[in-house]
Amino acid sequence: MKVIKTAFLCIRILPVIVLILVSACDKVIIESSGPPLPRYPAIRKDKKPRTPVPLGCIRGYFGDYYRTFNQHIEKVQPIDSFSNCYFYGNCDEASGQINLIRCDSSYVFSMFIMGYSLDSLPSTLPVPSEFGRFCEMQFSPLPGFSWGSPKHYLLDDFYGRNVFITDRTDDILTGTFEGTLRSSTGDILQVKDGEFKIKIFRKFMPCGKTGGK
Repeated sequence: MKVIKTAFLCIRILPVIVLILVSACDKVIIESSGPPLPRYPAIRKDKKPRTPVPLGCIRGYFGDYYRTFNQHIEKVQPIDSFSNCYFYGNCDEASGQINLIRCDSSYVFSMFIMGYSLDSLPSTLPVPSEFGRFCEMQFSPLPGFSWGSPKHYLLDDFYGRNVFITDRTDDILTGTFEGTLRSSTGDILQVKDGEFKIKIFRKFMPCGKTGGK
């Protein structure tokens, strides 16, 4: 009989306990006041100009920055001494070296097209990969150019893959470039949407002379 009374009492008390617990849960307020999340500046990619590339200019995206190179590296010598020349010789008339070089106030960008006669360009795509015919791109701080420097970026590949000349009217070379340049430490500089328009000067280099063929 005592057990029955105890059970009956528990049954009557149980709803009261549940009501108390529910009421208590309604009053629980959980507050969280952690440190504010850090705000990082958004990387905004420079906008590409909508105007055609001007004569004497090399420009394009170097990473997230759109850079325009329109200055000569020559400061004492004539401007056609190295920056925009076609060197050729009398050893092999089918080959030569084309220099396309410009700088801004901080960096210098160079493209060297090797093994092609200027008069054979522009060629049509796809350009066949041939030994001795290639193009080299270099990007480095100015001044302070140094081979092997961590800030010196380089890409060496066959012509037509990363650099392509689209027009050669009056020896004014117009074209495009892109590619992945790497430093001696393995850092990467992605170059995209590159374009150039450079007037080329022809320089005959007799066989055996420096820079000649």
